Amino acid sequence: MSSPFVKTKAIMLKKTKYAEADLILSFLTPKGEKISCIARGALKSKKRFAGGILEPTHFLELQYKVGFKQDQLFVLEEAQLIDGFEKLRTDYDRLELALFVVDCIHRISQEGDSGSDALFNLTGHALKSLQEAKDMKRFKLHFMLKLLLQQGSLEPEDWMKAYLKLPMTDNQNRDLIEDSKLGFHVVWAESQISEYVKRAEIF
Repeated sequence: MSSPFVKTKAIMLKKTKYAEADLILSFLTPKGEKISCIARGALKSKKRFAGGILEPTHFLELQYKVGFKQDQLFVLEEAQLIDGFEKLRTDYDRLELALFVVDCIHRISQEGDSGSDALFNLTGHALKSLQEAKDMKRFKLHFMLKLLLQQGSLEPEDWMKAYLKLPMTDNQNRDLIEDSKLGFHVVWAESQISEYVKRAEIF
């Protein structure tokens, strides 16, 4: 008989308070699968989930218990911090953009989809690179273009191609997109992301 306990590494995408002291948590595993867990007593526990470990953007090692019914939430038993990406919390704009990243991923990723490891890699690279990014607007555009391309929802135009070839650690060169055009392209990409997310949530 297989063990009801599962261990995995995961990036935390979202948390929601449930009842008096519980949390409903969403994670993205290295296979690109979204899993949902309930952390019972998490708001009161000073041992299992101490030090603000259960926060969106954190990279964690989890142990959770699988329910007997298919629609039951997994029960989070333990969590250990691997990387908190602490520099994301050095200023409000950086943290806000990090939360935008994980919110997009939360809304796009699917429960039970274990074939999207590229989505996990993109999320991890985005959070890591964002720690050092100097231009939040350029970084946001870079991330959105990469995500849309990966999801098959982007027909690359000439102005995008340089960005799409570059890693997210290298997007500050103003020769890629002139400052005067940057705002327009960011708004355009945001609208594309919004439309794609709406379609993904339907399915």
